[in-house]
Amino acid sequence: MLNEHSTTGKAAVLGAGTMGAQIAAHLANVGWHVLLLDLTPELAKQGLERASKLKPAPFYLPELANRIEIGGFETDMHRLKEADWVIEAVVENPQIKRELWTRVQNFVNDRAVLSTNTSGLSIHEMSEDCREDIKRRFMGTHFFNPPRYLKLLEIIPRRETDADILEGMARFAERVLGKRVVIARDTPGFIANRLGVHSMMVVFPLMQEFGMTIEEVDALTGPLIGNPRSATFRLADIVGLDVLASVAKNLHERLETDEEKRVFTLPEVVQRLIADGRLGEKAGAGFYRRLPDGTIEALDLNTYEYRPRQKPKFPHLEQLEKLPLEERLRALVNHDSREGRFLWKLHAEMLRYAAQHAPALADDPIAIDHAIKWGFNRELGPFQTWDVLGVRETAERMEREGIPVPELVQNLLRFGRKGFYELADTGDTTVFVWLGAGQVAPYRPDPEFLTPINMARHCPEVERNADASVYDIGDGVFCVGFHSKMNVLGPGVMEMLYKGVERAEREGVGLVITGIGEHFSAGFNLQLFLMMIGTGDFDELIAGGKAFQDSLLRLRYAKVPVVAATFGYTLGGACELAMHCARVVASAETYIGLPEVGVGIIPAGGGTSTMLYRALSTLPPNADPYPAIRRVMELLGFGKVATSALEGMQFGYLREGVDTISVNPDRILWLAKQEVLRLAAQGYTPPEEPQVMAYGNQVLTRLLVELHNLKRGNFITEHDYTIASQIAYVLAGGDLSQPTLMPLSYFYQLELQAVGFLAQQPKTWERMRHMLETGKPLRN
Repeated sequence: MLNEHSTTGKAAVLGAGTMGAQIAAHLANVGWHVLLLDLTPELAKQGLERASKLKPAPFYLPELANRIEIGGFETDMHRLKEADWVIEAVVENPQIKRELWTRVQNFVNDRAVLSTNTSGLSIHEMSEDCREDIKRRFMGTHFFNPPRYLKLLEIIPRRETDADILEGMARFAERVLGKRVVIARDTPGFIANRLGVHSMMVVFPLMQEFGMTIEEVDALTGPLIGNPRSATFRLADIVGLDVLASVAKNLHERLETDEEKRVFTLPEVVQRLIADGRLGEKAGAGFYRRLPDGTIEALDLNTYEYRPRQKPKFPHLEQLEKLPLEERLRALVNHDSREGRFLWKLHAEMLRYAAQHAPALADDPIAIDHAIKWGFNRELGPFQTWDVLGVRETAERMEREGIPVPELVQNLLRFGRKGFYELADTGDTTVFVWLGAGQVAPYRPDPEFLTPINMARHCPEVERNADASVYDIGDGVFCVGFHSKMNVLGPGVMEMLYKGVERAEREGVGLVITGIGEHFSAGFNLQLFLMMIGTGDFDELIAGGKAFQDSLLRLRYAKVPVVAATFGYTLGGACELAMHCARVVASAETYIGLPEVGVGIIPAGGGTSTMLYRALSTLPPNADPYPAIRRVMELLGFGKVATSALEGMQFGYLREGVDTISVNPDRILWLAKQEVLRLAAQGYTPPEEPQVMAYGNQVLTRLLVELHNLKRGNFITEHDYTIASQIAYVLAGGDLSQPTLMPLSYFYQLELQAVGFLAQQPKTWERMRHMLETGKPLRN
């Protein structure tokens, strides 16, 4: 039986197609060994090779593919007896799956967990011919594509599935695979695809009714209403129109009522695009088309030709965009405009459908809200949206407009509830569940899954400014959370870092630092840096750099442990901040690095110095330091950013054996808190300032020769050489004639000198402006 302790094991994946190979890759990511089978070993090999070339990459590191062995159904089925988990991911054909499981059951051992990856086929039908001892270990495990990156895993048990095996699988999926699990019923499309695809399909008739363009719909159905930027049509292109059509076709065939068959009938525009081979992003064209120069065009629904993408303008909605999401949603659906009426009709239909069919999909609103939020990265699920808009108010408006009010909603109102989620007199949240005419159950979220967003909503805020806040997260632990745009670091964040440390030292036992939003932090505020350059006061600029260094050193030498909880972009100054903490708990999807060379400067928040110290401190006695220093030079000179936390550990941005990687991003805040408590309980003492050898000209000359050769070979530009020379100067500890042991702070001073010099170079200004305007680095 699998559980949260199954951090190693053997899995067999049946089917090396798009999903099977990527599921195998993710199992390899988390430390499992995998047998990947297909019709023949050659097909399995081809599937693994295709997966290894995918972008974004399914593996944390390319070499993890070595944990996967390949084989064929005819030659290697006997090896299934070695597997702790057998997961089938062959083509979405119920008969093929059924026949395969009838055969597979004869080869598996008596303890293995057995599952099928399907986006909506019947779990019972495909395993109906299996023995009873197989059925009790059998379930659906619906991964979302790509499995490494998408959070949701729907688990669909059979009626006979053993409850302990099911619970163990859920804990394994969340703690080891890094998923968020929803238990769904065996109905067509399960929860996420049923409701998610429905929400896309209802857009098409509404778009025609209101005469909207592709861009207008995406502008209205994206972040404005709490959805990702991919919105509706961009999401369809990413998923693939053929995949969308396949899911819709399955739902159309398996659902019974005329109403639902009509909803899931493929719109003419989708049929035409598929017939033309315009399947979305993978085909280069769908609802949008990207030209070779990067220009994006949008489909004209009248001509079926592409035209330049147009940014919609809704001046009457501009003030609403600034409101908090819940207040904004209420204002939008009640707005007397074409856009407001579109959004009302869209929400009315989505909420009606979810409430009407919910009892067939899951046991309570929680599972459905989680499936939509985790599966489609939305901020609110349908029942949370009912509550935000007001259940009674929404139901009454539906009645006035002739929209049927679902019986579930009527029951809730008869029960005397105002919402699906309510705060009881005890202070606990209760949820309305649909057993009989309705009952109330306690809602107790697992404290291990305290996300930064939920922290900001529910934990006491004890300090705040426009860029960051300090929260009390309990047990004497405080947390600084960034909430500036892209969580960039500037004076406001530095102020809260100081206040957070002071409060933790005065009132608590330690501090956690994290970002609130999609990323930990994109780094130092580049706009502010460029403004400082524009004043021409370079002494003030260096003073600002020194202030940033001092704020990070305050973390390093704090009297209490400081732990960073990182995820997503952790770049430049944010990487330096993490490196100054006693520990880092990093989501596996932490993209960490020091890419300052791309904006014309060097890491000057202690990043260059700390990387040097880390490289030299791990050398054995009497070892030649040059290879280690050269490796740091290469990392910083090329601005290498790790594409996973595991790669970040290889690069040295994270420390093996010291920092922690969590596959589940929703656990990093809890794990960081536990690390603070552990260090505090051990009697934490801050480190002393280390001494670092400055090798001077002995190293500097060799580095400059290598850089000169790169410039002569046109591998780097003139300005690349200028920047890299400054990095070399810091790493060498200056142009000292003899190696000299220096305090680490000496190298910090050299960083500031280098930035002061580079900030006066016009080509640095060009790089910064280009990055701010385009989001891409300039090689000038």
